[in-house]
Amino acid sequence: MSENPAAQYVLVKTVVGQVMGVVDARARPVEPEGYNLLKYCWTAENVLGDWAERAGLTGAMVVRALETRSWQRDLARAGYPEGPTAEAVGRYEAMLVSAGFTDAARARAVDALVVELDGIRLKTPGAAQVRAIHRCEGQRRSLALNYTTAPEDGRARFMPYVLHQICQAQQLNPDDPIRCDYWMYGKTDKPMSFAGETVYSVLWLDGSTANGRFDPEQSRSAGTVTLRLRPPKATK
Repeated sequence: MSENPAAQYVLVKTVVGQVMGVVDARARPVEPEGYNLLKYCWTAENVLGDWAERAGLTGAMVVRALETRSWQRDLARAGYPEGPTAEAVGRYEAMLVSAGFTDAARARAVDALVVELDGIRLKTPGAAQVRAIHRCEGQRRSLALNYTTAPEDGRARFMPYVLHQICQAQQLNPDDPIRCDYWMYGKTDKPMSFAGETVYSVLWLDGSTANGRFDPEQSRSAGTVTLRLRPPKATK
């Protein structure tokens, strides 16, 4: 973790912009009564699943980077001018960085952002009202998935792809579990919460390995993701 939280947040935000399509997937129209800044339930649990706690401050930065990207997209659709909106969101982010991304700091920063956006709205004909109502739309979705290996008895470890790419951006070898310590061994006795694209590495007793990544959404209906040992390519 960087000693400079502002620089670390810039790095995280850059990586999030490159690897997470979830922002576009969650886009919803602005409601007639206005735009609720808290409509998407961006939490570490929703974004990182079982890695919410392990990711710590970096995880909090990932969540806020997603949140602010979605705000800038949605506020543009709600009629807000890009420049002043980006500056207001930037001040929100600066408040979080200086306070260490605590929940209390976020609550204060959200209130300040609502006031600032209201000032922009008064100068912008047609811009929608902005609110911050603490309610999550829709039920919390289950992120639980089982996994199996083929052949059986492979030992699997996992990491959210976004954390893998953050390690890489920090020039830490993402495959080294000491330098990039977000790897988590698979639970064999119960499902795991996989929130988004996930990197995996499997080791079998005979020394065979398989590495790759998967999108948990494609396995939700089946409830299980299967990690397969690919047969070696035939050599001529």
